[in-house]
Amino acid sequence: MFQSESVKNAYHGYKELERELLLKAQSNNGKLKRDDHWRCDYFNNPYLILEEDSIILERLSDVLSNTLDIDPKGLISMLPHNQGGERYMRLFAELISETNWRGILTKNATPDFFNQLDSYFENGTPIGVKMFENTPEFDSNSLIKFSKKQFVEDMYYHGKFRIAPASYYAKGSHLKAIKDLETSRYFKFKALNEYISNKGIIEFEGKKIPIPNGIFPVEFKMDDYYLFSTCNDISRRMPTDFESDAALIIKDKKLFLNKLKSALQEILPVWQFLERDVYYFDPYDDASEDKDKEFWKHFAYAYQKEHRCILRSKYQLNKPLQPIYVELGSLENIAEMVIA
Repeated sequence: MFQSESVKNAYHGYKELERELLLKAQSNNGKLKRDDHWRCDYFNNPYLILEEDSIILERLSDVLSNTLDIDPKGLISMLPHNQGGERYMRLFAELISETNWRGILTKNATPDFFNQLDSYFENGTPIGVKMFENTPEFDSNSLIKFSKKQFVEDMYYHGKFRIAPASYYAKGSHLKAIKDLETSRYFKFKALNEYISNKGIIEFEGKKIPIPNGIFPVEFKMDDYYLFSTCNDISRRMPTDFESDAALIIKDKKLFLNKLKSALQEILPVWQFLERDVYYFDPYDDASEDKDKEFWKHFAYAYQKEHRCILRSKYQLNKPLQPIYVELGSLENIAEMVIA
């Protein structure tokens, strides 16, 4: 049933811990502290128990990446709950349960996020802190685009933008922050109970599919499309992540998006233009019939608070997409530049 005796013991140990917490709740009018409630839920279905250590550490790194941030003074701070903090606290409780029994949180197996965090302070005060030290508060009518100074100047003075295909962002030369396969979305459906009862096999669409790690993987593929990304808020991590030394702050979101839509549809009039905030999904928890999965992105990147515009063909593509260029005219009346 299990790959090893240690995993079997951990599974039964989790079930015993679940029983203890249920008894604790029973003696307290059915109530548990929030973290105990999360732990109890996980002990009931320890869906990560068969995953590799590297997957657990990577997931923990993703959680930490969206729990900690850099504040305007250049200090490491916790993200508030209203920015998804509670979601990550629940995941953190699950992952600590896993790392505890595995004993994998050692000096030689530190989650990658701490290396990423070090990179922000490599040259002292993070560049993102210096860039925005005199910038006023952001509002819901604004967007921000990070790039190199020369390109931001072109955006500001002439409204020049390069719109790349989504497939461009899968190239290996990109940083981890943007190296996300934009034409596929990967989901990992929890199937531990099926693994136990069916000895590692699940039936899906009439086929018997192995689930060796108690996880049923599904890949959702999309045709290539054009992608333009901005952020809904200032992040002092983004200049380092994207090797940017400048940013364009767009102060009239609606007017800018209308200009961009008109310019793109003039070039590709029969293509569909869509825009909205990105939804950051958890591959183990999120499944949806949403047909616009171009707006779905792994929660590892949630701190980026991305807004995106996409342009997709209504017909099957018959050749690879190439970047396109638009010129909206000067944005001096609705934007400002921030230079490091």
